[in-house]
Amino acid sequence: MKEILAILLCFALTLIIVGCQSGGTKLYFTSDRDGNLEIYSTIVNSGEEINVTDKAEDEYDPVLSPDSKWVAFLVGEKNNSSIDVLSLDSGDSPERFTISKGTGKFSTPVWSPDSKRVAFTGEVSGKGSRIYITAVGESSPARLSDIEVTGVGDWSHDGDSVVFSSIDAERSGIHVRNPDGVNQRQMTCARDYDPVWSPDSKKLAFISERDGNAEIYAMDRDAMDDLCPDKKDSRLEAYQLTETDERESDVSWSPDGKRLIFVSERDGNKEIYVMEESGNKQTRL
Repeated sequence: MKEILAILLCFALTLIIVGCQSGGTKLYFTSDRDGNLEIYSTIVNSGEEINVTDKAEDEYDPVLSPDSKWVAFLVGEKNNSSIDVLSLDSGDSPERFTISKGTGKFSTPVWSPDSKRVAFTGEVSGKGSRIYITAVGESSPARLSDIEVTGVGDWSHDGDSVVFSSIDAERSGIHVRNPDGVNQRQMTCARDYDPVWSPDSKKLAFISERDGNAEIYAMDRDAMDDLCPDKKDSRLEAYQLTETDERESDVSWSPDGKRLIFVSERDGNKEIYVMEESGNKQTRL
């Protein structure tokens, strides 16, 4: 139960805090208290705060690596940024790398499960957003997608798949691809986005507007069979978990994979809800 509450706390604070250290002992967040955006950490038990970055440029949207040894974040203006990675255990002179090539409109990075690689979307020179992957310490990311994307969804638990969504006119929907750039498959062919793997990577939850407004759907990994190139109906493979007149968003799995946490506007404003993986027992927190 404590583990569930810890993940709910991290989820509830995602608007200002996007890095939660394993065990819940330390949080990483963005603050402009010194005149520009910088990254801080705070120890939960004591409340002690540390300024992790201190440069003239804005630094924001920190994401902690799974092994808690690195933090990745954006640097610069929102539409003219780069992505840096900072070591958290290298003493008074921490290692810091820029892993994006040049500047552009980059998304918040997503770590691989082994903490060795980072995936992100980048839009450079107005050519549309694409997915890139790079290793920590490298500055020449490899492009993973050739179609325009809305964002990186998630890495599978075993690290062999990256799931993402596209708004490309011919390939709109959710796609899965090996991080080495092979075996791309299109899983859905509707306006679906924000996909996230369950902790065991056997299921995929995502947001869909296929019925007019944003609802939460899920799919079993075993049922994913590259449906869309032949324009078959992927609705038979995906099942609907929420059905309201208002928007649902920001879906996330509990650590044991038995519950889903999400944001809903069903009561007139954005509130956090939890439900069973089947969609039953939807409860506002």
